Amino acid sequence: MATTPFALLRRPRHLVAMLYALGAYAVAGITVPLMLLFAGGMLLPRHVGRGPRAPTVVAIVVDILLIVLFGLQHSVMSRGKVKTWCERRIPQALYRSTYVLASCAAIWVLMVGWRPMTGTLWHLNGAFGSLADTGFWIGFVIVYLATLTLSHFYLLGIEQAYRRYVACEVVVAEPTIHLGGVYRLVRHPLMTGLLVCFWSARTMTAGRLLFAAGMSVYIVVGTMFEERDLIATFGVRYQRYVSEVPAFLPSLSRRVSAGVPASTRNPVPSDARASPDGIRDHERTPPRFEHDNP
Repeated sequence: MATTPFALLRRPRHLVAMLYALGAYAVAGITVPLMLLFAGGMLLPRHVGRGPRAPTVVAIVVDILLIVLFGLQHSVMSRGKVKTWCERRIPQALYRSTYVLASCAAIWVLMVGWRPMTGTLWHLNGAFGSLADTGFWIGFVIVYLATLTLSHFYLLGIEQAYRRYVACEVVVAEPTIHLGGVYRLVRHPLMTGLLVCFWSARTMTAGRLLFAAGMSVYIVVGTMFEERDLIATFGVRYQRYVSEVPAFLPSLSRRVSAGVPASTRNPVPSDARASPDGIRDHERTPPRFEHDNP
């Protein structure tokens, strides 16, 4: 039986769970844009190119360790065995919110601990500088466009908590995949947006180069492991999709009938929607979700 939001006041455990999910969403709403601005050296008094300094060798070691910590948190918590272990201790409907909070904590550790390095590889003026700034904001928009395509509230844990603790629906896990929308152009549009943000630099310092290169390595390696899992789950359907659609950069030469890759025309049942950026837990009532892990 569905519960109205006001009825949550009579169910303290449900109320606390919903507040936990809303808190995680709010933290992510602050953290994600700040991380992008930090990475782009935009608008903030402290960012990838400005902040407390350390000797070059110390800065390199510290910054690499911070990137590795960030990558480990994202990768380990999204692996199936770890997720299963966590869901024995955390309600399934709150796992995504917990993942979001852990990810935000890793981002804050990276931003606070980052040590900029001197040395400028390039500085662009005039039209080229404006082009680099425009590229950054395009990447910024792509990141948020990708989250909307993936079901924004599911991606950040609100939808799962609402359906469990307010609508009181039973969750049944079933892996599904989404291959429409921007996924007709690239397999990982969220990562495309991040890469564009990281590399669209009016001023490329040694520190920003390390950040962009380190995060790019994480993205490439992480998606390799992710796609291995996707192929194991979806088999030939996802293999065909991989053969037709590039991972990060749209192909200008690729031509498919009506502009739609063959694998998106009828790769899976029409009610099965999730994203190649990660397998998600499909909830049967109603069957409309799109994504799990970024």
